[in-house]
Amino acid sequence: MTTADDNSSANERQGDEAADDQWVFLIDPAWRPQAAAENGAEDAAGNASSDAPEATQEPALQEIEGPPQEAIVGGWLVQADGTVGRFRANPGYQPSHPESPTDPVDATLQLLVRGEVDPDALFAVIQESVFDVALGEDGKPIIAPAPDDVPSLLVSTAPAHRFRVHADDWRAEVTAGELSGLLQEYGVDVLFNPGGPASVRLIGDVFAEYVTAGAAPTA
Repeated sequence: MTTADDNSSANERQGDEAADDQWVFLIDPAWRPQAAAENGAEDAAGNASSDAPEATQEPALQEIEGPPQEAIVGGWLVQADGTVGRFRANPGYQPSHPESPTDPVDATLQLLVRGEVDPDALFAVIQESVFDVALGEDGKPIIAPAPDDVPSLLVSTAPAHRFRVHADDWRAEVTAGELSGLLQEYGVDVLFNPGGPASVRLIGDVFAEYVTAGAAPTA
């Protein structure tokens, strides 16, 4: 028989486990930590009595300020059991440079364009990511020609890329499986980050093949 005390203890344990969940954040590489009161510490040091014993003059401890909201690229939720969730992009992130990666998929796309990774690496990252799909006035996905005139869904890997697309709305947090379903439904390809530094079009059927198989398809 389960008593009220038993339920209370179980809830407390669950609360303790949830409290152990934590976010691991990805910070813009251009951001540098600074002392919270650097000037104040310097003033305090300058006003110290010159006749005080030298041994008693200790350096002031300084608090280090954390990164501002706009410098946080996003993060992963790590649960108490070690499970790592999907990357979540920060809607308030402001890239320090036009080519600053906004998320793991964008970073991998840039490496792919430069020839530093193969498609397998990209597909592996895509499988663990979520996307934003541009929507028209009717609430349906926008289908527009890619730079090579192939009809494609316009997809953003992070909110920071949305401003380049004229969309009435966005469908956020779309998984790879859901995106694959949309590509099959409309019979089109996918164009990631239109107008961005590493805008890449992937063939819809190939994308779906990968997602279904759970591994990059062979050529």
